[in-house]
Amino acid sequence: MKKLIWIAMVLFCLGVAGLALAAQEQPPAPVPADPAATNFAAAYPSVKEKLPPLPVPPASMNDAKATAAYIAAVDAYLKAAQGYIDASGNDVNFIIRERNTAIESANQVVANYNAFFKLEEKK
Repeated sequence: MKKLIWIAMVLFCLGVAGLALAAQEQPPAPVPADPAATNFAAAYPSVKEKLPPLPVPPASMNDAKATAAYIAAVDAYLKAAQGYIDASGNDVNFIIRERNTAIESANQVVANYNAFFKLEEKK
């Protein structure tokens, strides 16, 4: 019976020691992406640059000419905003396609690299 208790205590101590060592080992932190990294040659056009000024409602709805001008300004603003949104979506889709192409290319280089060294090991 004493033997079983000693064996259980030794196993318990080894388990605790293993947990203590495992808790001390920190996995390497991933290298963070550079937040300033960009592939744009120039700054991306901001909304303020591309859209017309915000439409300002007239002081009174009784002024038919000012109300019509406001309606036209809102319509023009919404069309410009939709154009910016569509163009931004196209830009994002292009960037994603190019990023995926870069990933595929990098994976192919890694596969070739691994294949090269596996061939060297067989000789």
